[in-house]
Amino acid sequence: MSFITKKGQVTIPKPFREKLHIQEGDSLDFEMRDDVLIIKKRTRKSILSLGGIAQGRKIGKGDERAFTRKAIAEKIAKEGSKHG
Repeated sequence: MSFITKKGQVTIPKPFREKLHIQEGDSLDFEMRDDVLIIKKRTRKSILSLGGIAQGRKIGKGDERAFTRKAIAEKIAKEGSKHG
């Protein structure tokens, strides 16, 4: 059982945090279904979610860090123009 603080905060019991692998800094989504509150752990985005930006690139050739930064910046700029 948990109680709500004055700030509207609640502690998620340890067994639930462990089962969902919830750690400090994780993001959670909240959903209502009738009178039930559903809490879901938001998945962290991985560099792999950028999918395909390095397709055809040979690993170990050239400055991989610079290539990755440029590819990520281009993807962010492209996605930003869609939402702006």
